[in-house]
Amino acid sequence: MHRINTSMLLLALAAGTLLFVSGCPPDTPATPDRGNQTGTGGNWKQADYDLGFADGFLVDDEYWRGFDESYDTRDAGTIYYSGSEIPYLTTPAYDAGYWDGVWYAYNDGYFVAYDYAFTIGFSEGYDLAYWPDWIDFLTNDEHLEYLDGGFTDGYNDGFSEGRVLGAYDYSSDLPYDWLDAMMYYREGNDVYLDEVGLGTGVDGPVELYVWGTDPNDLVKKSADKAAPTVFGEGRSIRRGTGDTAKSAKTTIPDISYRTLPDSERARFDVAPATSPRSAEALNLTTTWAQRIDAYLAAK
Repeated sequence: MHRINTSMLLLALAAGTLLFVSGCPPDTPATPDRGNQTGTGGNWKQADYDLGFADGFLVDDEYWRGFDESYDTRDAGTIYYSGSEIPYLTTPAYDAGYWDGVWYAYNDGYFVAYDYAFTIGFSEGYDLAYWPDWIDFLTNDEHLEYLDGGFTDGYNDGFSEGRVLGAYDYSSDLPYDWLDAMMYYREGNDVYLDEVGLGTGVDGPVELYVWGTDPNDLVKKSADKAAPTVFGEGRSIRRGTGDTAKSAKTTIPDISYRTLPDSERARFDVAPATSPRSAEALNLTTTWAQRIDAYLAAK
């Protein structure tokens, strides 16, 4: 077995400052379209766009709508992603910026739910593979790929990567530490197990969901057996933040991990005895919420 060190792709963000103040949304256009992302027109003003973007990005309702629609997307069932319904405008500048900000907030929420599920899955995959019969476990376990950015997609993506790190750490006589292993993975590092011909990252059977990608398109392309999907310049667990600015001079904020309201956190205050991927008992005693907290503290 051997380690594979990969470089994370970090794309520079354009310079600028967002002023976070409150504002009111404009009327929704009849035919929303997420086409060209650069504002144009005679009344285009960068400062107005930036102000609108800042206002739109702070819309918590859209953030948590995205979060819930990712959380509720499960087991290759209904895809609730509705980011494409958010209007796209080019003018006036404030309105264009506002709805672009809303789109970023919604997609942040959708992605963060997937990211939390990835964390939960990683911890449980690591836990189950960190044991003497790890070869038998990996040989009989099967990765489930959904592509929809929903909760079970994130859970299974995390579980599949975590199990490889768990087996690697055990076989290398490294201490049990799922969080350390996950952060090592998120830094862009991969491991490969020659004994079972299985690795993480590009050497594994896992396609991570990328921020801002419409999962309806991903699933349709997969079902149609079209050419492999090439993700855009969005953000991912492994690649950091890409420059997907709507305006060349606007600084796009990092993915926002907003504080879970009590109603949202209650969903994660559980500590299942087993994983959906195995009948074996988990050794983990922390709740999903506590594991999420540990991940956020380690970021």
